[in-house]
Amino acid sequence: MSELTRRQFCVVTGCGLAGACGNGSSNNGGDMAAAAHDMVTPNDLVNPDCAINGKLYAGASTKFAVGTSTFFECARVLVLRDAGGIYAMTSICPHEQCDVMFAPATHDFECPCHLSTFDFNGGLTMGPATTGLVHFAVSLDGGGNVVVDLQTNVPPATRLGVQD
Repeated sequence: MSELTRRQFCVVTGCGLAGACGNGSSNNGGDMAAAAHDMVTPNDLVNPDCAINGKLYAGASTKFAVGTSTFFECARVLVLRDAGGIYAMTSICPHEQCDVMFAPATHDFECPCHLSTFDFNGGLTMGPATTGLVHFAVSLDGGGNVVVDLQTNVPPATRLGVQD
């Protein structure tokens, strides 16, 4: 069984104590992490790294170094930075909706379910997926924090230019 986040643990144990989850049935010993993942939606979560009203508040722009990818599990979003700036894209593989994983050695992403691969900009490099990863609009709030608008798609070349 995979490790649960604190939020997932609270959701799972809370449902267990109540005797019902989601559709009124218990998990009956199934994979608790999978059950928690299915029950928790981004708008249910209240922490600084989660989506609220369709926006992900990712934190200070200075925490995103060039060449890095930061995964926000609660919103299933990646915030990345390259020489052009900061950008965001979904972590959801368009083939079977599994979360892609960053491979630092090759600087790309791989879907663990069926091995589709994507470059650092989310472009498809190998199927079975047939399209790349969807990109989202990114802006800075008044305090210099990165805000990802999960309801606005943008072209893959879109970047937020920032100076640290």
